[in-house]
This record gives sequence, structure tokens and C-alpha cells, in this order.
Amino acid sequence: MKKMSRKIIGAMNISKQTADGEDPIDSPKAEHSSIDAFYQRMFDRDIYLHVSEVSVAMIGVCLTGVSILNVDEDVNSLNTYLDDLLAIDSFIFLIAYLMAYWVVRVMTKGNRNVRRVGNIANAIFLIGMVFMAIICIGVVFQGDYAPKLDGSEL
Repeated sequence: MKKMSRKIIGAMNISKQTADGEDPIDSPKAEHSSIDAFYQRMFDRDIYLHVSEVSVAMIGVCLTGVSILNVDEDVNSLNTYLDDLLAIDSFIFLIAYLMAYWVVRVMTKGNRNVRRVGNIANAIFLIGMVFMAIICIGVVFQGDYAPKLDGSEL
């Protein structure tokens, strides 16, 4: 009998208007917010998983670029700078990977620090990608592709 009365009272409370004049059925309830929070955490977890996966792939790309630049017989000063920059960029991607992996491993309900670390991992990953694009421009314009001015064009 008590269970039945609790259900009736609960149904009566749902049908009442809130103090703000808002219908409680249309307003977000605790159940809805917990479900939304769950989906938000899963979405964030997927993003951090992708950041960690792509960071590892970019580390491989950087190491491949370093090895290709070292194979070139015509070693110039720009070439040595570019492979040093690629090694630094691989370290940037390593930091992004470790942070994103840590976030995925310790992601808990409502932990703000974890989300903050995840946002930092995303920012570091984006910095690494921009740095990679700048290095690629350097690779394209190195060696024979660089414009050579001997003074006769002036």
C-alpha cells in the first residue's frame, strides 16, 4: 500500500507546475542530466582515444621523416635543422599521446581535472600538427627547390 501511495504522490508532483512556471516534464530532470553527462563522457572519451591513436601515428610519421632526411646524400644545414625539428615534433606528439591516454584511463564521473588535462592534450596535439605543417613547408622548399639568388636576377 505504501508503494502505491508513493507512486500516486510522485505522479501528482510531476503534474504540478514548478515555481518558475515551467513544466517539470519538459525541464531537465536528474535522470536526464545523468544520461546526458554519461553520453558527454563517452563522447569525450572517444575524442581522447582518437587523439591518442593519431598522436602515435604522427610519431611514426615524424620518425619516418627523420630517417628520410638522413638518407639524403646532399646534407645541408636546413636538412639537419628539419630532422631536429621533426624529432622535437615527435616528442610533442608523445606528450599529447601520454596525456590523452591518461585521461582515457582515469576518466571518472564529474572530475574537472581530467577534462582540463584532456583539453590540454588536445591543444598540444593541435600545436604538434601546426608544427608538422610548418616543417613540411620547410621540407618542400629545401635543397633544389629553394630559390637560389645569385644576384643576376636583381
